[in-house]
This record gives sequence, structure tokens and C-alpha cells, in this order.
Amino acid sequence: MKSIKIIGCGNILAFDEGVGIHIVRRLRREILPEWVVIEELGNPGQMSAQLVAGTDKLIVIDAYLGEFGQQGFIRRHFPQDTDLVNIFSQTIHAQHLSSIFEMKEEAFPGKIPQEITFFGVKIEERNKFGVGLSYEVFASLQGVINAILQELY
Repeated sequence: MKSIKIIGCGNILAFDEGVGIHIVRRLRREILPEWVVIEELGNPGQMSAQLVAGTDKLIVIDAYLGEFGQQGFIRRHFPQDTDLVNIFSQTIHAQHLSSIFEMKEEAFPGKIPQEITFFGVKIEERNKFGVGLSYEVFASLQGVINAILQELY
């Protein structure tokens, strides 16, 4: 079986910036295959090669500030086909992933995921504090969850 790790990034106390955490907490309520591991990444400095090493496929969910799309819009990337630095530089919490994959084989030979999918949920405002999500971002949650479930099966 292929091992899959899902990492939801965000700060649950920073309104829309917590979207990745909200999504993985909802995913935990689903019946998932035993080879799927779900992690929460609340602190950007916490992202390390040890967190992503040892899995075949990595799915990362985070808020992003890219220019493409409206608030709540889901943008899906496959970093193996595009520029990792550019993709993760638009995220709020997963931006440190690019350096991990740049040094991948030197630091962790054979242990870095070969398949990576990033789901970015567009937000409009940063540094707004409070628990919850804007209507537009909340409305996008089920779409992200459905897309992730399709990735698993």
C-alpha cells in the first residue's frame, strides 16, 4: 500500500489563515484508509523534513494569498510538474516546504515523497484574529475535502 500523509497548515486563532486545520479536523471524521496519516501544522517553523519524510504521497492544505481567484477559491497544484519555490512562496504556513524539497535527496535519500499535491484556499485578509472562517472560505471546505478523498481512492 502507498503511504499518504495529509498536512493541514494554519493558525486556528487567525480566522481564514486556519483553513488547513479546519479541513484536516473534518477529514478526521471521515473513514479513511489505514495508510493515511493526518497531521496539523500550526507553526511554520515546525515544517521539517522529518515531518514529510517516509511517505509516498504528500497532500498539503494551506491558505494562500496568490493573485489568482477569489476568496475561498481552491487552487490545486502538483509541484512535481511546476516550480516548488513559486507555489509554496504563495502560501502562508507551508512556505518552508520548498527548501525541504530542494535538499531532499541529500538529507533524506529515498525518503522524500515522490508525489506531492497542494490545495491552496485563497484568502483575502491576513492577521485577522478570531476562531472561525469567512463565509466564502467556509463554503469552499467541502470542495477541498471531496477533492482530497478522491486523491485517496
